[in-house]
Amino acid sequence: MNKRRVLYNFEHRLKTFFCVAGTVLIFSMAGCAILQEAPLVEIPASHLTCDRNPEMVDGDLNTVGTFAAQGSIKKEFVKRVSYAPQQYQRRVEGTLKTETLIKLDVPTYIAYVEIYPASTIRNVILDAAVKSPNGKLSFETVEDKRGIKVEGTLPVRFKINREIHSLRVTANALEDPENVRHNDEEQKMWIPLKGAAIREVKFYGRK
Repeated sequence: MNKRRVLYNFEHRLKTFFCVAGTVLIFSMAGCAILQEAPLVEIPASHLTCDRNPEMVDGDLNTVGTFAAQGSIKKEFVKRVSYAPQQYQRRVEGTLKTETLIKLDVPTYIAYVEIYPASTIRNVILDAAVKSPNGKLSFETVEDKRGIKVEGTLPVRFKINREIHSLRVTANALEDPENVRHNDEEQKMWIPLKGAAIREVKFYGRK
């Protein structure tokens, strides 16, 4: 009876030892991985260029870069038949799409970017690219917050989590109601499009 009890106690202690040892080993490995993972830091503005909108990556939140817009919105009333009321018709002449391209000096792992808006930004779309063997940029979709509407002035974070060489930022143009052109005789109006404004696009990667 005593031998059985001694054997049982030994097996129980042995199991306990292995459980504790395994747990310690798992947490030790996780701790090492965390310690070995370099902290995230902001990529200096000196490593970024944006030919169309240099103000977006100059490191100064007081400067503003504006997307270039090309087009207007035509609005007119169309009477379908004699007894029907006039119907309102709206058509984009040109394009709503505006974009800018930001380049890093060398391919860099980017965890996320932050966009600091200076106006409403509609339908924000990011696409990241690396250079293919033939030297051309090969863009891949950034799924995080794709197509959102940004309002206010607080920064909005977009996860990238990959090595990239360039980032294309696309957004819809905005209506410019202060410069509307009317043709009362033909019951038409043209509303110019203006680009959304961004104070800064900040990149964050490994140290």
